[in-house]
Amino acid sequence: MKSTRPRAGSARSAILAALAALVALSAFASVASAATVYMKADKKGLRFEAPKTVVNGETLEIVNQSNPKKVGPHTFSMVTKASLPKTPKAHQLCFTPKHICKAIAIWHGVKGNGPVKINPAKAGPDGWSTMGSVTAKGDSWFTGEKPGTSFEQPVNVDTSAGASRIYFLCAIHSGMQGSINVLPGG
Repeated sequence: MKSTRPRAGSARSAILAALAALVALSAFASVASAATVYMKADKKGLRFEAPKTVVNGETLEIVNQSNPKKVGPHTFSMVTKASLPKTPKAHQLCFTPKHICKAIAIWHGVKGNGPVKINPAKAGPDGWSTMGSVTAKGDSWFTGEKPGTSFEQPVNVDTSAGASRIYFLCAIHSGMQGSINVLPGG
């Protein structure tokens, strides 16, 4: 009569296979839930590619995938929706006094055509928390001149009344704009 009891070796193999599957699923879940904004420059032009949503408290990474030697550096600057330049004239004036791109340069400690002295520029609580305007400082990161740079920190906005939306732009290329819906954390 044959025994129906599994052999020790096959039980151990089954456990190892299950553990390997869990590790693979865990790695996939980490990759799948990564919140990343990409700065791109290709046939579609200069743009941000961003997730539609993030969960408050989740880490948001900004990755520059463009070549700064070809298109220049970028900023990821959180701004109010009203601060986003909307017309060709607004884009043209963006780096002049009393306009958002000039304000972002000031957040970074830039004087005239001088270098960035504060990077990242932080306002309010830690993390991606504060949208700025011409009169109020916001959170911003400058990519610099090296290709492939990135910066990450958690999203930390007020979601006590429900989901919130963050807006951002590149101060150097004011047509690069985006937004992300921030869901309350669990």
